[in-house]
Amino acid sequence: MTAGVRVGVVLLAAAIASLDAQVPRPAPPQAQFRTSTDVVMVDVSVRAGGQPVASLRAEDFVLTDNGVRQQIESVEAAAVPIDVTLVVDLSGNPRGPWVGHVPVSKIAREVESELQAVKRILRSDDRLRVLAVDRGVQQLSPLLPVSAELRLARVEFDGLSALYDSLATALLQPVEPARRHVVIARTKGLDTISSINAQAVRAIAEQADALFHLVMMETALDSDAALSSFQCNPTLMGLCWPTKRFWVPFQRRLIGPRPVHQLLPDGEALAAAARATGGDLHRASGILEPTLAGTLRKTFEDFRSSYVLRYTPQGVSRGGWHTIAVTVPKSRSYSVRARRGYGIDEPAAPPPPAPASSAPPRTLPEFTAAYERGAYQSVLLGLRQVTDPVRIIRDFEEGGNPWPAIPGREAAFALDLVEPGVFSSRNGAQEEALRMMERFTRLIRQPFEPDVFERYWHFAALTLVEGMLRPSLADAFVTRALERFPGEPRFVLSRAIVTDQRWVAGGLRGAAGGTTSPPAPAYVESVRQQYEAAIALPETATEARIRLAWFLHGLGRHAEALDLLERAGREPVSELSLRYLRQLFLGHVLVALDRRDEAIEAYQRARSELPKAQSARVALMNAFLARGDRDEAESMAEQVQVEQSAEMDPWWMYWQGQYRLYPQAMGRLRGLIR
Repeated sequence: MTAGVRVGVVLLAAAIASLDAQVPRPAPPQAQFRTSTDVVMVDVSVRAGGQPVASLRAEDFVLTDNGVRQQIESVEAAAVPIDVTLVVDLSGNPRGPWVGHVPVSKIAREVESELQAVKRILRSDDRLRVLAVDRGVQQLSPLLPVSAELRLARVEFDGLSALYDSLATALLQPVEPARRHVVIARTKGLDTISSINAQAVRAIAEQADALFHLVMMETALDSDAALSSFQCNPTLMGLCWPTKRFWVPFQRRLIGPRPVHQLLPDGEALAAAARATGGDLHRASGILEPTLAGTLRKTFEDFRSSYVLRYTPQGVSRGGWHTIAVTVPKSRSYSVRARRGYGIDEPAAPPPPAPASSAPPRTLPEFTAAYERGAYQSVLLGLRQVTDPVRIIRDFEEGGNPWPAIPGREAAFALDLVEPGVFSSRNGAQEEALRMMERFTRLIRQPFEPDVFERYWHFAALTLVEGMLRPSLADAFVTRALERFPGEPRFVLSRAIVTDQRWVAGGLRGAAGGTTSPPAPAYVESVRQQYEAAIALPETATEARIRLAWFLHGLGRHAEALDLLERAGREPVSELSLRYLRQLFLGHVLVALDRRDEAIEAYQRARSELPKAQSARVALMNAFLARGDRDEAESMAEQVQVEQSAEMDPWWMYWQGQYRLYPQAMGRLRGLIR
């Protein structure tokens, strides 16, 4: 394994001062050439037969910057202070099998124990930052000196895995000129909810100022798979997917199943990303799994034998991407590892300021009494605290209608009552909830012509089943709704969404529109026709165009997707989430068409709609770096890491279809009770 390489641009005075490790280091200056005294530092590893080569001098190296040979002013063979970013995978089993509750304190103690082992390896002038992989990018500890007391911030765990978003954020952290940045990430080898893909992470790594090591946790992945297999075996416990998670989006795997654990395309991409920085992929050897501390210890051995080359750029322009090549001509047997280049850009503009930001019922009689009074918010709060949704549904069905003279109230209450069961992890809760919903599709049926209450009941029910992301179960509800209301726009759109969901639920579609297995032509034509039927209806035309565009983008039909998104932009859109998704998807499509400047503008428009939504910010990081705007990308990465937001990212709920409209549908339904 060879040491990584980092490039920094500094003023000469700052570079000289940084040679003394005892001198306090200033805040990092912006990485741009200001005068002829600006200096570039390049970390280089030279090996022969796997062993480090010592005692090399400046005249032994040949370094070119954008093809122009540079004068190397100094060579030091001393380890520089480092900033370590640890990325720990706290995500859960995507299939969500039933397990005993794990307290947050236990998870925090385990992470702290690992971090203490890492801190014992670091030196007094090194610093440590901790990120976690869960549903989003989670900072457990900011960048602090090793001597500082480690206190983990709020720890979230057992969620879906935003691995690629987390790695991009870690790799794009800004680095002070006289320091090296090391990213060591451990992963169970799954990504389920990131807004970028593995190829984007590789592109970021190739231009990042970081040494990247990826630690694979095959044992943890095997444990999750074994637990899922055991608990979903009908001859044993009878618990089947989903039990703990109400929906699972796409699953992108880095490695195949045991015992071989062959690297899959995403794994190859991340391995290449690590090696492009001078790092590596670390995997289990027999029953021994690599650790964060062990990986860092090996990395340190290379730090102590690497060189730091300094030169003042001559004969090249200041801005843009600079390609670096380093060789040692005196011996062809030497293996030289150095970063491929660095980028210079103007400072990023500062981000806009952040905007100013009686006991609930518990028993069925208390719920019905509160519902009768119209205390709906109290009822919803109480239902969220129900621990046994199966019991309360059965009690309601066995007790009969508490409002015989007002059947509409019973039907509305039934939908409110089943929502916790629809998304429950308790065995049998989903089935019980769906059975009651199916029964009410018959009870609400008017004897002659369907009325407005029946229409809104079906719509609320459809938003629920779309949110489950189980299209095989949702089909029956869509069919019943369309039988009663053949031309209802939202029901026509539901048909298209549920058909589209089959691609995701089957694990065939990736986050950024990519596919792991192409769908059958007949299926593609079915989805297209169903979305076009919704496009023909003014009420759903915009959303149907956006969703069909994303579907076609996933097939690689980017020009058609662009046309649909542009048409959607010519229509007034009142819903914020749709305006955001249109701009986000427009950016992804423009990237695929190699129109990066326009893509960045689209991502920025998406961010103006929801300033702290993670998917647009991560996409911007990637786009800025691909264009060579390194400082912009680093600034965005810093914001993602440190800014906490209560904003729900519409991308996270995209595959749940119209479930986002469930509260409005229920509000309208309750207003129709008579």
